[in-house]
Order: sequence, then structure tokens, then C-alpha cells
Amino acid sequence: LLIAGSTALYWWLHDPSQALPSTIAVLIVTCPCALALATPMALSVSAGRFIDLGVLPLRMKALDALALCRHFIFDKTGTLTAGKPALAEVITTGRLSRQEARTIAAALAADSEHPVARALQSESAGLPTVESRLNVPGAGTRGVIDGCEWRLGKAEFAIEPGSSRDLDEQVSRLQADGHIVSLLANSEGVQAIFALNDQLRPGVDAMLAGLKELDADSFTILSGDSRANVSRMGSRLGIDEAIGGMTPADKFQWTKERQTTGNKVAMFGDGINDAPTLALADASISFADATDLANNSSDFLILGDNPSVLADARRLARKTRRNIMQNFGWAAGYNLLAIPFAAAGLIPPWGAAIGMSLSSLVVVINALRLQKA
Repeated sequence: LLIAGSTALYWWLHDPSQALPSTIAVLIVTCPCALALATPMALSVSAGRFIDLGVLPLRMKALDALALCRHFIFDKTGTLTAGKPALAEVITTGRLSRQEARTIAAALAADSEHPVARALQSESAGLPTVESRLNVPGAGTRGVIDGCEWRLGKAEFAIEPGSSRDLDEQVSRLQADGHIVSLLANSEGVQAIFALNDQLRPGVDAMLAGLKELDADSFTILSGDSRANVSRMGSRLGIDEAIGGMTPADKFQWTKERQTTGNKVAMFGDGINDAPTLALADASISFADATDLANNSSDFLILGDNPSVLADARRLARKTRRNIMQNFGWAAGYNLLAIPFAAAGLIPPWGAAIGMSLSSLVVVINALRLQKA
């Protein structure tokens, strides 16, 4: 408007017959059609390509962070692993039989979406009623069955202070062998130990290799699983920073500290325990079949069960960002080039209209190139 006003004033003083066409030409040339189309066209085409890759974009505003972040955080159970632990061994340490221990554990875990709890939900009929049930995120579940309070979960949640040294050693041995350990305890102490196995999810190695090729140079595993298991997983995948025994609050605080130093962080998780960190991260990814809370906190959902598409999604995000920058560069460059000619009366209004339309067409065609990205 300032340029158009200045153009009108100049020609009014020097050649009034040229004032109106030159001013109109300037207004048409500076019409922000191409600039307005630069981002939405690229994002619209890119959203379709994400679906083709098997990724559902929920919040495209996170695309820039996915393209630029170099630090990726991963949950372990259900993200790097298949998330379907199988019960490998039941060790009773009290008066319960193995079947009784499994029945009580199944009752306590009945309404939980945690992968370990699901593995203990094999019993479905004839379960006792659980009263005053309380799920403690990142720790376990407790409830009252027939007047007796039971706890099911991590060792530090289930074991009372001063438990036997033999029990601690038994738990440590199972964890050192790569098992996920869940304990069942009541007021008399630990009654059963559940050892579960969870296999590495196919495609994890390809995902990490693909991210490294795309300049992601920092990986971290943050997990509530035992430090021994998480460290073992980190060594297997070549990830030096693998931290176990993390509560949801620990994960959230760890990520927040990284962000305060100016780092953009992407989080890949699947559980209720990951939801706060997923919501905090600059870009967050989850599986479509993950918990509802994790999905609601994520920016992108992987529709299948192959994590390697994350590298493809990052590649597409970078191409989309580059495409948007190209669109902005063309639109701004065209305006800067054409405005002086329009103000000088060298471009008639009809010529400016054709140029504006062609400029918008170039932006659209450039955005459509993403269909083959």
C-alpha cells in the first residue's frame, strides 16, 4: 500500500494519465497470492505423501521440528521392542501356587494398557474382584482383594524396605539375563516374581541408520525398565545414552532440560508413561495402536508396526520444508523484481495480472513436485 501510494503520488505530479494504471499494476503485482499459497499448498501435498508412507500427520506445525531436530529420544518397551512381552517364568516365593499368583496378577492388571500388564492378563474368567484399585504411572498397580492389599509392579514399588537379600539378587539376576521383572507382593512380602521377554521390534536398526543418514546425530533411550535391560538395549543398538529406571516425571524433566539449552527434541514413544514427554517434545511420534493418551499427545502416528518409516517421514519433512522455502523465495523474488517495473509504468495492469497468475501457478506446480518425493 505504501509503494502503491508513493507510485500514485509520483505519477500524479509528473504524468496524471499514468497514475491510475501504474498504481493498479503495483497493487496487482504485490497481491500476496503466491506468498499465501507457498505454505498451505506444500503442506497439503505433503500430508498426502505422509499417508502414502504409512504415517498419519496430526499436527503439521511439527513438520519443521521433525525436519530440523537432531536429537531423538526413544522409549524402550513397546517402541524399540515389539511391545508384546511374553511371560517366560513364574517364581513363587510364598504360599501361593503359580496359578493363584497368575490369577491375582491378572485381576490387578485387568484395566491397564501397559504392555507388561497386558502380558499378565492371560486369565480372563473367574478373576477375583479388586477394590480400591490404583495405577501408579511408571511403577505398578495396587488394590485390595478379599480384604488383603496387593501390589504388582517394579521391584522398588512392590518390595518393602528390608526385604531379603536373596530376593534382590534373584531379581537382579533375571534383569541381567534381559528379562522384564514384575513382582506380586502383599503385606507379608513378595509372593511371586514374573519374568517376561520382549523382542526387539523389526525395523529399528533400519530406522536408526536412516536417521543417521539424515543428520540425526544424537539418540537417547529413556525407559522405566531396569537400568540393566536398558543398558543392554543401548549396547545392542549402538546408543551410548540409555537411561533406565525413569519415571514419567523424570522423562519430562530430562527432555525439558535439553530444550532449555536450545536443542530441538523429537520423542518416539507409545505408552501412557510417555504422554507428558510426547506433549512436551518439539516433534512427537507414536504408533497408531499405542495407548489413546500417547496418540493424543503425538504429532505423527505410524500406521503400521514398522518404525523404519520414521526415517522416511523425516526425509519427507525436510523436502517439504525445502519446497516451502523455494516457494517463498520465488514469490518474494518475483515481487521484488516486478514492483520497480510496475511502479515505473513499464507493466500494464493486464500484464501484472498475468504475471501474478503465473507466479501463483509456479508455486502450485512446485508444491505438486512433492507427490513424487
